[in-house]
Amino acid sequence: MAEVRRVALEMAGVGMPGSAAGCLAEVEELVFARDRLMSAIAARVGRVHGAGEARAHGHASTRTWLRSGCGMSSGSASSLVGLAVELARLPVVRTRFAEGSLSEGQVAAICVATSGLSDEQARVAEPILVGLADRASPGEVSRAGRYLREVLDPGWSDKESEADHGRRFLRVRPTGSGGLEGEFRLPREAGARLRALLDAFARPKVEGDDRPLRVRNADAFIALLGQQISTELLVLVNAESLPDDHPAKNSPPGPQAADKGEQAGADDGAEPTADGSAEPTAETDPGPGRSTAAPEQEREPGAVPRDEPEPELGDGAAWWAGLGERVDRLVPGLLLATGQLLPVREIHRLARTSSLVRLVMDADGQVLDMGRAVRLATKAQRKAAFARYATCWVQGCPLPATMCQIDHADNWSDGGRTDLRLLGPACQFHNRDRYRRPHLYQRRRTGKDRWAFTYTGTHTSRNTARNTGQNTDRNAGGPVNRPTRT
Repeated sequence: MAEVRRVALEMAGVGMPGSAAGCLAEVEELVFARDRLMSAIAARVGRVHGAGEARAHGHASTRTWLRSGCGMSSGSASSLVGLAVELARLPVVRTRFAEGSLSEGQVAAICVATSGLSDEQARVAEPILVGLADRASPGEVSRAGRYLREVLDPGWSDKESEADHGRRFLRVRPTGSGGLEGEFRLPREAGARLRALLDAFARPKVEGDDRPLRVRNADAFIALLGQQISTELLVLVNAESLPDDHPAKNSPPGPQAADKGEQAGADDGAEPTADGSAEPTAETDPGPGRSTAAPEQEREPGAVPRDEPEPELGDGAAWWAGLGERVDRLVPGLLLATGQLLPVREIHRLARTSSLVRLVMDADGQVLDMGRAVRLATKAQRKAAFARYATCWVQGCPLPATMCQIDHADNWSDGGRTDLRLLGPACQFHNRDRYRRPHLYQRRRTGKDRWAFTYTGTHTSRNTARNTGQNTDRNAGGPVNRPTRT
């Protein structure tokens, strides 16, 4: 044993070969040696486990001894004990494992297949599985082993399925930033559904998409939650933190223009009104001291009446000039479920796809008045968008439209209208990313009132995006690809 320890330490400390080809050859030799060591370890662990020696030394079990005395993880300790127990009754597998004609992966697949079988059934299964291992991969041996177990022990799959279902769990804990992290185990049917979802919508990597697989998995899961979970997420925001259109267009129109604006908003049936509170199909009432206005008047959706007087007609530019960013426009939102703060940028993003309800509160936080909700895209508009688009409107994204959020071709916070001609589906990731990094996306027309976005990559300069955004299409009602604030 001292010699084995010395050689292992020497191999760990020696330098690597000078070429990758040399490393490849040495890895194969080292893995072969590791498998022979694993054979010797499993034989000795089996002897310790059979004799109950770990208990005699003060450990609760062999697994506990492997964790505390050998520094193994809980999963590794359980796997090693299971391997040792099965090898003790599989003489052919044990001998060939020690000789080197079976790898650890093949042996582990055979042992998993025979676990749960009686000794007599294991003797029948051993030669069949060993013969298969000589010409098949460990994965194929595992699949054949499950079938063989069902033949030798009818009803075994039902029992295993019930046991697997009984081991299901989901543990979550809050992160320091207000999110959630955790781990889970799903039974086979639910696991297959999740795997199918991830394989379909996360594994395909779109050209130019720099997200690793783990992030694409998370985004696919977030999209699933957004589609299936109807739980309300309540965010308390200052009315002043809601987005306006671009300040340059904030000059209030004259009375005739205001009348036209009101009519346009009514025809669309989806734009928020000045009081920011209305059901999608219901008539809206103006807030106290405020008149119902369309987006051209640049009122904040959901805004609470202000104490200061409104600017006189035509002085919108002067109202903005030289005053800088108002402090009350930078107040973050509050996630009521967790108490975490939501940055103003996230408020602007959520405001485009959320319901806005006007709340008037006194200094003690008591609600004095509450308006009705208004959804920026009505149910009818959502259905129409789903019928017009099969998937996310970013080129190459495979997520179905029904699992996407409704996005504005022109960002709503920059004056984009909630018009069916300019609405389309965007997955959670691309909706957020296009809002934060609009210069990386280029819009193009794909049909009558149909659009698609192409991810141009991180090498596209802001100047290129800005120049592209200068092209307009009169039929679209706005710029084809106008730059937005980031």
